[in-house]
Amino acid sequence: MRPRVFVSRLLPGLSGHGVVLADPVDTDRIRDTLRQHGFAVAEASLPAQPPDPADVLSDTARQTSLREAQAEIARALRLPETAGRNLDALVDSLRDLALWWPHDERVALLLHGAGHLVDSDLPGWHTLTDILRSASDDLWRGGMPGDRVFETVALVERHGVPTLADEEVTP
Repeated sequence: MRPRVFVSRLLPGLSGHGVVLADPVDTDRIRDTLRQHGFAVAEASLPAQPPDPADVLSDTARQTSLREAQAEIARALRLPETAGRNLDALVDSLRDLALWWPHDERVALLLHGAGHLVDSDLPGWHTLTDILRSASDDLWRGGMPGDRVFETVALVERHGVPTLADEEVTP
């Protein structure tokens, strides 16, 4: 088992662990860096739905729900279908990531369009990031057999998320 590696360590300018925010303009650089450091990369795209016609306050807002995000994440990570419909099943399936990714000790989820969920369902965003962060922490027990390094890179436009600086990658 390789040591635990944090995405933020590989890409200076990103901070935190478990779920880190990045600007979509840096997607190719992030994907390439993760693959170079042994990560399997799963990619989920959160849909931006047309606005609800009954919502007279916002005729241009694009909506994304927690359930849509959950289903897309479960699909991208090759989790059981129930993980896309039930939050408890998502939590359980993430804890068992080694079953779904048996040959990959390092797994990263690139979450495209994460800002759609932030904009349309902020409580749902917090719920989802709590689940993903907890999975990241639960999957690493210090290098034991079956441990996985798992992190999510949420690609968010706006909201103060800076682009990466032109710095060297830290090994």
